[in-house]
Amino acid sequence: MAAKRRGRPRGLDFYVKWSAGNWAELVALRFCQEVLSERLGVTAFRYGYSSGRIAHSLEEFREIEREKEELEKFGKRPNLLLYDQRFAEEHCRELEELVRRPDEKIAQLVGSALAAAEVEMSLWSVKRAKRLSFTVKEEDVHPLQSWRKRFGIPILVFQVFIDELHFAPLDTILYKGESRKDRVTKKLTYWYPIAPESRLADIESVEVGARLEFDEKGRLVVFPVISGGRFTNLNEGAIRRLGELLKMGGKR
Repeated sequence: MAAKRRGRPRGLDFYVKWSAGNWAELVALRFCQEVLSERLGVTAFRYGYSSGRIAHSLEEFREIEREKEELEKFGKRPNLLLYDQRFAEEHCRELEELVRRPDEKIAQLVGSALAAAEVEMSLWSVKRAKRLSFTVKEEDVHPLQSWRKRFGIPILVFQVFIDELHFAPLDTILYKGESRKDRVTKKLTYWYPIAPESRLADIESVEVGARLEFDEKGRLVVFPVISGGRFTNLNEGAIRRLGELLKMGGKR
């Protein structure tokens, strides 16, 4: 496996986290397109700009971040927008371009969404660990709330673990969760425990490879590259509750 010398340690750290987060976003997107479309008549499209392209290097990742700053005028874009399937079919081409267009040019399309979804990633296995939680960084809360204030759309959180997918409304996490500093990231984070009722599905057949990068000091950094995953053991009760929340969003 070839490795190239690139970037600053801080940039590399962000790139490593982005790589895993991108897989999580794909998992949540596929769940909406494959499962929710069939059971609830709802689908999703990518909206958060950093998910609009796959960065194959640290330099490409930095370019994406620069373009993202230029596009986000009304706060932090949630990763996904969820739409009624019929509306999505009528506006499919436009919705597929959401991720590449500035908010002021797509405000009407964005405002037609039933809900938005922020996707959080965890490298933990629910089946092997105890007392896992939804995790939302405090630094993201105000930008997300600014976006919601502009568009009036409720925000959900999809928490993707290596072996399970969970969901909860953002407001529930903020008002019922606990805010404390993450021991790894050192950032203030809202923690809200997952439960059997929040589990949407199990995730199986996940593949894990490796990628190599050098930081500016020449230190070799190895990090996991995650791909694949199929949904099993669907939680029909949680899916129904999600559907009820989406109906409420559509009646706002």
